[in-house]
Amino acid sequence: MSGKQGYERRRQLDMAVATIQRRYGPWAVVKGKSATTVGGAAIIPHIPTGFPALDQTLSIGGLPKGRVCELLGPATSGKTTLALKFLAQAQAGGGQVGYVDQAQYFDPDYAHCCGLDLSHLLVGTTQDLREALAMTEALARSGSLTALVFESMDCFWTDRQAASHLAATLNRLPIPLARSGTILLVLHDSATGNSPALSALAHCATVRLQVAREHWLYRHRDVRGYNTRVEVLKNRLGPSGRTATITIGLNDTARGNCL
Repeated sequence: MSGKQGYERRRQLDMAVATIQRRYGPWAVVKGKSATTVGGAAIIPHIPTGFPALDQTLSIGGLPKGRVCELLGPATSGKTTLALKFLAQAQAGGGQVGYVDQAQYFDPDYAHCCGLDLSHLLVGTTQDLREALAMTEALARSGSLTALVFESMDCFWTDRQAASHLAATLNRLPIPLARSGTILLVLHDSATGNSPALSALAHCATVRLQVAREHWLYRHRDVRGYNTRVEVLKNRLGPSGRTATITIGLNDTARGNCL
């Protein structure tokens, strides 16, 4: 192969890599080693969850940037607290964050207690799933958010028409999210894994977490908090099937231990 031919092939390869990185994010293709580790250290861009034990369990230090992530669990399991603490971590790095509250669970006072700066938080509220998904997609495509939480009413997850809208939206988002580095975290209560909507979300999500409250914590017969078990159902960037126990205090202290 002549030097000219070799140069032309390298140039074409560089152009192909640049096109992939523009479309799917800078970490889609890297030279030399896996995008997950270099020299044994995680290099996947991420945002900590606010719970060190969970960050360690996820292996990359938090939730990956530019990806769809899923957080499921029943009411009072710690799901919303975990999401709010995660948004606070995103703000701590100087980011603007958003919360699409179709379920109408958002409490600004509690969000502030979880460390959120409400002046750098966009909150969208709607009772219609189509509007909520359109709002979520518009915010995700804006490229201006570091992280975005979408919390839906659980009754929509078993509706076939709603599932179709959700699947279509999720199919359009990977490229815009990868370009901007925005993390989309989807919250829901349902554990009905055979519903079309949940199947679509499970397919698109890079990380899937399930939370369940284990027991209340008391001090002098007063409830002071509770322990929550977080299971990693899916992790494309690290091991799945691992669990972490995090402690959520009613005064918003948070600790965690790996299991």
